Order: sequence, then C-alpha cells, then structure tokens
Amino acid sequence: MILKTFLIFLVALIGYSDAFTGTSLIQRPLVMGMLTGLVLGDLKNGIIMGGAMELAMVGSVSIGAYIPPDMVSGTILGTALAIQAHANSAAALTLGIPIATIVLALETAIGQPLKLIFVHRIDKNAQDANTRAIARNMIIGGYVGKLPGLIIVPTAFYFGQSAVTTLLSNMPKFITTGMTIASGLLPALGFAMLAQMIMNKKVAVFFFIGFFMVAYGNLSTTGVALFAALIIIVMYIFIEKRNGNSTKVATSSTTSSEEQGDGFDEF
Repeated sequence: MILKTFLIFLVALIGYSDAFTGTSLIQRPLVMGMLTGLVLGDLKNGIIMGGAMELAMVGSVSIGAYIPPDMVSGTILGTALAIQAHANSAAALTLGIPIATIVLALETAIGQPLKLIFVHRIDKNAQDANTRAIARNMIIGGYVGKLPGLIIVPTAFYFGQSAVTTLLSNMPKFITTGMTIASGLLPALGFAMLAQMIMNKKVAVFFFIGFFMVAYGNLSTTGVALFAALIIIVMYIFIEKRNGNSTKVATSSTTSSEEQGDGFDEF
C-alpha cells in the first residue's frame, strides 16, 4: 500500500508540473486517469475513467478570472478509489468532481498566497538580472501553489474511499451549496471579464451572431466555429486583398509623383 501511495504521489507530481513542463496538457484527466490506472495495475479502467472525467471537464479552461476545478486531484483520486472499490466510471465521477472543487478552494486559500512569496522573489531576481534564480523560483513556486493537492492526493488514497466519502458526506450543507453556486457563477464572471478586455465595436457584432446561432439556430459550437472560419476566409478574400490592392495603387501613385517632381522639387 505504501508503494502504491508513493506512485500515486508521483502521478500527482507529474500532473502539477506545468510550471516545469509548460502547457503540455499532461494534467488533463485523460492522461492522469491513464497513469493512475497504470500504477494500480488496471490500465484499461484507468483510461475509461479518465475519459469519463475528460468529458465532464472538457470545458474546464481558465478564462478571465475563472479557475476550473482541480482536474489532477479529482481525476487521480476519483479513478484510484473507484478502481480499488471495483466500481465503474460513474463512481469515479461521483468522487472526483467534489474532490476537485474542494482542492481548488484549498489551493486558492492556501497555495496561491504561498506562491506569491516566490512571485515577489522573482521580481527581485529580475531586478538583479539573475536568470537562474528566476527559473528556480518559478518552478518551486509552481509546486508550492499546488501544495494542498500534493498533500491531499496521497493522503486520501492511503486512508481509502470510506474516509473520503465520510468526509464529503459530513461537510456542512452551506459549504456544499455555496461551492455549487460559486461553480455556476464563476464561469459567467470569467467570460464577462474576458469579453471586457477584447470586446469593441468591430468584434461585438460577431459575438452576438455566434450567440444567436447557438441560442436560436440549434447549431453546435463546432458548427459556429466552422461558420466563423468561412467568414474569415471571405473577409480575407474580399476585404484584405482589396485593401492590399488599394495600398499598392497609392504607393505607386506616390512613387510616380516623386519621380515627376513638382514646383518645390529642387533636385
């Protein structure tokens, strides 16, 4: 059991290594579920449960101020505890989603303030032009920000499904209700803040076109994306090329007048 707990910790460490590996998407549920199943000797169910978690969290992308639930902890613990209990992917989802939400709250309350310490150190390192210290503090700060998840994942796995289920069921109702309401409001807030940064008179009309196509045209987001790609092609052909030709004509006219000269041309 200790060996498996250590391997689960390594899987979590890999998932939380985005500050070291960059945006490699290894923290996605599909990868985390596969690695969890691999270390527990049940690769097939790990992939199946990871795929189920991926479908549930496919829209979990940080946009604006919205921070999605912690996919790493939710996927690893949901998959691991379900495999241990010989359960299906539905059980993995039932355990994984609330775990991901709780770990996100702990990382926001504990991990991020600790991470700020290293952010200020990086500011000082930048003033001193110490690139090695910048890289070191960035990597360490990334792991420190995920400290709650790095502690909770192996600990919860070691004590097992019953302890985790008991903890979740004994949580006060106002906490679970508050997290449910917040998880519904935060995506809207994130999109609103993002729209505030990028919205202007030129792009607003396209935003509302896409919205009405989905709301009243029963068109999927993939269909809207394909339709948008066609609009871009048409705009490039009929607008950008025309502007390019106009620029060429203006340039050639300027060149001709410069060659001919005028009354103020002394040379």
